[in-house]
Amino acid sequence: MRRRRFGVLSWAVVLVVAAASGVWGGVASAGGDCAGNCVLGVLELTGPPPVLNPSLGAGTTSSLTFTVSNDTATAGSEGSARKGPLLVESAELTAPAGFAIQSATLVAPRKHDPPTAHVSVDTATTPYTYTVDLDDLDLAPGASISAILSVTASCAAVSGTWALSVQPAPTPHRQGFTVDPSSALAVGVTGACSLSFAADPTNAVVSTDITSEGFTPGGPPVEVEALDAAGDPLGGVEVTLSAQLGAGSLTGTTASTTGASGSSLGLAAFSPLSIGQTGYYTLEATAPAFVSGTSSMFQMTDAATPCTGNCSGSVSSSSVSVAVTVSNPGTGDTLSVGLGGFAYQCPDIFSPTGYYPTVTGAVGVDLWQPDGSLDPTQRSEQVTLTFPVTQPPPLWFFPFYQVCYASTEPFLGGTLASAAQSIPGYANSTYIGLLPFCPLFPTSNEAPCELSSYWWGGSAVVTFLGAPGDFWGSA
Repeated sequence: MRRRRFGVLSWAVVLVVAAASGVWGGVASAGGDCAGNCVLGVLELTGPPPVLNPSLGAGTTSSLTFTVSNDTATAGSEGSARKGPLLVESAELTAPAGFAIQSATLVAPRKHDPPTAHVSVDTATTPYTYTVDLDDLDLAPGASISAILSVTASCAAVSGTWALSVQPAPTPHRQGFTVDPSSALAVGVTGACSLSFAADPTNAVVSTDITSEGFTPGGPPVEVEALDAAGDPLGGVEVTLSAQLGAGSLTGTTASTTGASGSSLGLAAFSPLSIGQTGYYTLEATAPAFVSGTSSMFQMTDAATPCTGNCSGSVSSSSVSVAVTVSNPGTGDTLSVGLGGFAYQCPDIFSPTGYYPTVTGAVGVDLWQPDGSLDPTQRSEQVTLTFPVTQPPPLWFFPFYQVCYASTEPFLGGTLASAAQSIPGYANSTYIGLLPFCPLFPTSNEAPCELSSYWWGGSAVVTFLGAPGDFWGSA
């Protein structure tokens, strides 16, 4: 944490020296802003050098030096020789909301009948209220005493002024004290606590466990790390996960608390987790007063097939059956096939609306490498869609059926789609349009393109060449 130096008034310099040297009693201060029976309180970031009006990082623990001085004049006051000196018997310092006093240790107290320091917590308030009590001080005019406080600023803490009150010793005059307005008891808060994914979720089949290893239900769990403003882990933080982008809901262990020690310090593990609908998703991690964290994007799909040699996969619903074949996939690749999770429309210049009907049961096919990334190599994927059609199209109707295609890469017949129709996570980089027909002997260079379409036995059958990572629907 970067510490800043501030200008310090002359009386404060005297107090700083007293705190650093551990002197008990006999430290004079000017106290120019208070008349009568006065006490002066100062909170500093423990040095060297000490810093007046310090700021603590959100969620961090720091050492503060609290100094209280009896600024009552030794002559001409209520504490005259006739009545005896006006002594400070005790001092109570209360932290603002969000600051927790972990401990308090007096600096060089007197050996005979020493004073005491005690931290108390009021658990009836939200958040808890922390107070440090310094008792049996017998602090004479002109004297001061210091205590070292270990203070934690919560992630919800804001800058505030600590409250100081004192009680006089039981002398005949029983006069009270006024806290000098020159007291420096303000403590600020900088930065913020944050959440980040230590182990991101990866691709999974719908309704199976989402882990940090793609298509592996028994893999390592998804993990979130809680950090203070200094980037150090925080234990005991309850973290909640929710699904974003896609239409499905996250179920399973959606809430977990970060560990308090050892290798689990600051880490919250989530297992099992699942989503029952296909599509692209991210997970969002939240906790009160923390900056939320967002995971990398992953996919929920209907089927996943490890590839050895040529690779095939299939999936079906009441409205369509899909069969996919990939030639020469990469070593260790996994073929995923999913239905739904994305809706879009292809332009139609003959329609009053300017579009074909919305594709709601889109087919998505992806080829994933072992590290969870898409296989970037251009490969031909032959896809056959079979869906029920009770009547054949008119003989004059050609080409019978066409494919409404969506891709993150430009293709012949595709136009840049609006953000509303973009593939989740690919706004302003989604292209949509009807597929052109393939040449007589197509290669992967011609993909994507339509190979054939026909009606047979109550079903329409469309076959085309596609590319990994693209979506398709009938039009």
